[in-house]
Amino acid sequence: MFLALILLLVAGLSFLVGIYLFKGIKNKEKLMIASSSIAFVVILGLIIFDLAPELIEMKKWYFIIFIILGLVILSILDLFVPHHHHEHHEHDEKTLDHQNHLIHISIVTIMALMLHNLVEGAALYGITISSAKSGILMCIAITLHNIPLGLQISNYAIKKKSHLLIVLLVLSALVGGLLVLLFGGISEIILGIITSLTLGMLLHLLIFELFGEIINNRHHIENYYGIIIGIILMIVINLL
Repeated sequence: MFLALILLLVAGLSFLVGIYLFKGIKNKEKLMIASSSIAFVVILGLIIFDLAPELIEMKKWYFIIFIILGLVILSILDLFVPHHHHEHHEHDEKTLDHQNHLIHISIVTIMALMLHNLVEGAALYGITISSAKSGILMCIAITLHNIPLGLQISNYAIKKKSHLLIVLLVLSALVGGLLVLLFGGISEIILGIITSLTLGMLLHLLIFELFGEIINNRHHIENYYGIIIGIILMIVINLL
């Protein structure tokens, strides 16, 4: 049990690695272009190789309803997140409007990731209790996911008012594991519903937020570096 809780903390704290990596690099504009591309590929891979197969394996057609509901929920929450109309211009990454747009994406990303980490934390806890080796490998894979996502949310994390939301994100996986510890497990249906909601939220993030960044940054070489790095990360993760 102690090892499982340690791994949950490591998985959550890996977001901070990406955040502080962002703070330590001078050319933040180029890094953010690359990190948006990395996040797009990693989240797309998360959907294709993890979330979707899990739901298909459960064979519950009504999970589609919760996928749509997740997309709608995040779309509604999106209305309450400070949003700035974004049009791409030359050297756009230097403008205040673009920075506000990236902050908006960061907040939406955090909302979706919190829910996902609850499920992921529950799964990591359960796997580690069954097999320490499998738990460690899963923790490594989660960490590789979270570091580039930490880069993605770093535009929001540098704001003074962001600390509470970042703390909740970091602890969300641990909370998922503790729920399993307290209640002795979560039913397959509940896990499926939460996974479906998460998938819908991540689809919203991909389609309405990150895809626009990929298109807007198509003239920047860092955009393609990020895509390549994201693909390499997904290959490494799925080989573990």
